[in-house]
Amino acid sequence: MARLVLDPELSAVATARHWVSDEVTRCGAPCAAQVDEDVVQLLTSEVVGNAMRHGAGPVTIEVDCDEEHVRIAVTDASPATPVVRHVGPEATGGRGMALIEQLASRWGSRAARPPATGKTVWFQLTGTS
Repeated sequence: MARLVLDPELSAVATARHWVSDEVTRCGAPCAAQVDEDVVQLLTSEVVGNAMRHGAGPVTIEVDCDEEHVRIAVTDASPATPVVRHVGPEATGGRGMALIEQLASRWGSRAARPPATGKTVWFQLTGTS
């Protein structure tokens, strides 16, 4: 499992997106070659962006690959759980979790594992995503 810790700055979203993409490529698992890199980058941007905007403290990103799945987990210090919103076409935001719900094979959130505080939001992509 690869791990990156970032300060909570919106400019770090691009860093996170590129780092995750590189880690997925580097992991060498069969499914990693089959997941859509654009989807990996989009969903990473959404989860990390939410952590930067609505979370607190440093943001930790973990990438884990196995034979069938690529899993990206983002932890921040806020205990607030993400909400899937369905907004109208005129809305300028609020679509991130709906995109994750639609494009990820699975996703969820849980309390962060000690010693971290807050929550972890994760998503998983299968080799056919």
